[in-house]
Amino acid sequence: MPSLAPDARQTSGIKRWLSYRLLAVCIALGLVIEAGFGLLLLGHASNNTPGSSRFTPQNPQAGLAGLVTPTPTATPIPPTATPPRQQPPGTNHFAFGLDNQPGNVQYMNAMRSSNGAAFDYRYQYLSAGVNTGHGWETWNSPAGAFATYYIQESLANHYNPVFVYYDLLQSNGTCNTCGEQQRDLSNLANASVMNAYYANWALLMQKIGAFKQAVLVIVEPDLWGYMQQSVVNGSNSAASVPASVASSGYSAVAGLPNTAQGFAWALLHIRDLYAPNAVLALHASDWATKIDIGSDTDPNLNVASVAQKEAHFLLSAGIQGNPGGISRWNLLSNDVADHDSAQSNIWWDRTNKTFPNFARYLQFIGGLTADTGLHVMMWQVPEGNQYFDTENNSQGHTQDNRPEYILGHVADFVHAGIIGVLFGPGNGGTEYDDADKDGITNPAPISTYECNQCNTHQSQYADDDGGYLRIFVGQYYKNGAYPLPAGW
Repeated sequence: MPSLAPDARQTSGIKRWLSYRLLAVCIALGLVIEAGFGLLLLGHASNNTPGSSRFTPQNPQAGLAGLVTPTPTATPIPPTATPPRQQPPGTNHFAFGLDNQPGNVQYMNAMRSSNGAAFDYRYQYLSAGVNTGHGWETWNSPAGAFATYYIQESLANHYNPVFVYYDLLQSNGTCNTCGEQQRDLSNLANASVMNAYYANWALLMQKIGAFKQAVLVIVEPDLWGYMQQSVVNGSNSAASVPASVASSGYSAVAGLPNTAQGFAWALLHIRDLYAPNAVLALHASDWATKIDIGSDTDPNLNVASVAQKEAHFLLSAGIQGNPGGISRWNLLSNDVADHDSAQSNIWWDRTNKTFPNFARYLQFIGGLTADTGLHVMMWQVPEGNQYFDTENNSQGHTQDNRPEYILGHVADFVHAGIIGVLFGPGNGGTEYDDADKDGITNPAPISTYECNQCNTHQSQYADDDGGYLRIFVGQYYKNGAYPLPAGW
């Protein structure tokens, strides 16, 4: 396991596997009627994730079920072209989204209706392993219906659906008790695991392909960083990392090389077969080069060199040099942390004088986008703030400064090549709804990083962030969302 990976990535795969066993006993949801059709959603699929997600389900809030869906305000992603693709699809403005589980869409609708928070996206993990008998494909019946229902619910409520496909680590292989990097790479090279994996990926693509609208899929966060760190021969290429592709026996990928490069091509090829409307994001981890941009304090760090090294690897993993007839990735994705800063004690200096800081992060992302030719969707950005009294660093009310900085510097993020931000809590961190079930809280202000009792604003919302996202994302949309440059 890389020591530079975020703390929660050190949580054992067994613990996460056990948490998914809860899916089997989730209480079935009632009949959800959205925009003219009913969906029977069986339970809240837990959002247990690769070192960065929450570990408890987010439940619908009482009193919201009767809200009328407002007039659509989000801009849909334009339909994607058939391969090869030249431009990443997206909205025509810098967009925001939230992690949002099935059945909780009415909470987002309430934020949109009451506060103008017209989020463009909602996202959900698809996980729990491809050969475990309790993976995402089993969460509804028939197989794969969970993805169908989530897309339907999103579109009916005028949100662009996003999936985070995270299945390799939690699959059953020969290294189940290993650390995350070793287990990921072992499963990647296991023919039996990968045969089931490609079938599982094809099922998702088929479910997405049944729709005309584009669906964004963030593919296997962490895996690509682990791949890059495993290269030992100096090539810094996905073609040097072993993987079972043709050797898996899965017919659709026959003839592709048994390397991580071939694995990327396999995923893209299956997308091309079944779902030309699937928008695929290749994940770029801040720590993939063994220098963690998100925590490094060296004032002399050569950021451009770090970005160039990571971009070189990503180019070999399905962006450049693909065989004829196989498309490339549409976007890069990037997650900045798996905890609020007050949990990890890793803060970014909002004055950009000490390190780590926001300017260095944007320099790194700008280098990646320039060197790969792809734009970036940030996701799982912490939801804490230093604005409301609510954020007193108690459980579920931990501080972070990233939402405030991003909302105050949108143009800088666009100039770095970023098209949007999807907010999602880390492990036990602040959430945008009343996940802690403690109602409106306004304790005394506290002194923390760059904040000497600055969180002095009284909240009127039960949201665990004090209502920060609903209010200030609402102001962003009401004031006119920042347009993306033509051609994006």
